[in-house]
Amino acid sequence: EAAGGQALPQIVDVRDEESVNTAVENAVKQFGGIDILINNASAISLTGTLETPMKRYDLMHHINTRGTYLVSKLCLPYLLKSDHPHILNISPPLNMRPRWFRDHVGYTMAKYGMSMCVLGMSEEFRDQGVAANALWPQT
Repeated sequence: EAAGGQALPQIVDVRDEESVNTAVENAVKQFGGIDILINNASAISLTGTLETPMKRYDLMHHINTRGTYLVSKLCLPYLLKSDHPHILNISPPLNMRPRWFRDHVGYTMAKYGMSMCVLGMSEEFRDQGVAANALWPQT
C-alpha cells in the first residue's frame, strides 16, 4: 500500500467453497470487481506411489486441482464483467515424458490438473474475452 497499491488480506482455505466464496465477495466489495485471478495455492509431496499416503494424495488434489477449479469458477462471474479478464495458474506445461511421472505420480497428476484447467477454461471462455494462461517458473 505504501507503493500506491491496495491489499485485502484474507485467510482462505481453497478446499472450502464457503471460505472461497466469502473471500471473493469481500474482494468484490472492496475493489468493485475482479480483473485477474492468480491460482498459486499448492500442496506438494515428491514421493512415489507406495510412499504417498492417500491423505496426502487427497490433499494435493483438493488444493491443486479442485482448489484451482473452485476459485476460478467463483471468480468467473466477476471476470466476465471485466474489461481485461485473466486467469493465471502457476502450473507446468503438460509434458508426457516418463521422468515427470516416475518419481511422484500423485503430485504430477495434481499439478497437471491445474494445467488442464488452463486449457479447458481458455477454450470455454475465449469468446467472452477471458484469457487463461499458465506460468511455470524454472525450479
